Amino acid sequence: MSLQIAPLNKEKHATTKIDVEQAFLHIKEEHIVPVSAHEFVRVGAELPVVFLKNEKAGAFEAVAMLSLQQGSNMMVEDGKWLGMYVPRAFRNFPLALMANPNDPADKDNLYICVAEGSPMVNTEKGYALFNEDGSQSEFLQKRSEAMADFLRQMEQTKEFNRTLAELDLLSPQSLTIELDGNKRELTGFYVIDEAKLNQLDADKFALLRSKGMLPPIYAHLMSLQQVQRLGERQRQLNKTAAA
Repeated sequence: MSLQIAPLNKEKHATTKIDVEQAFLHIKEEHIVPVSAHEFVRVGAELPVVFLKNEKAGAFEAVAMLSLQQGSNMMVEDGKWLGMYVPRAFRNFPLALMANPNDPADKDNLYICVAEGSPMVNTEKGYALFNEDGSQSEFLQKRSEAMADFLRQMEQTKEFNRTLAELDLLSPQSLTIELDGNKRELTGFYVIDEAKLNQLDADKFALLRSKGMLPPIYAHLMSLQQVQRLGERQRQLNKTAAA
């Protein structure tokens, strides 16, 4: 399905509405989601938060695991989110704050865009994007503010990740989980090395505290226990499928 992403236009999209009845149907096959450091505490209460490394760029990205295998999202059913907290990266679709997809030369400006090809986009049902006088609806205003705030958080998270890398606190990790008598090894991600964290000298540890990094660091470490919760979800799904 082509999403046909286009910049929002008050004339073109004057009657456009967003149906949020099945707001998460489009991510039913997403097994990870980018998260900001600000979300680690909330996300980590339900899902494992780990780091992925872009080998080409050498940069790290924080993500929450939604499943134990690619192509599967155990947190979505019939387009509904099953958890208590929805990661911010998933909240605003089919809207996005991004560069103009129709003008590759325009790289310095960000626009509110809409995925016109999404089944959530229609003219009959849902939240209107514009009022009759052409002004932005309350729905669009709130979504715009949320997208801008999340973008700021993600920029701050890049700095968070860079600091962890500079202090050599991220180490490759593998986890083994047993499902229905078979062992499955999860690889390809990084976690904060607790031993290295504890061995930091006073100045470096004080740096982490001064940057407000300690709460998300400990939230990440605690979140790793949620791998077992994903395993239990998978076992329940397997039982349902076999019934």
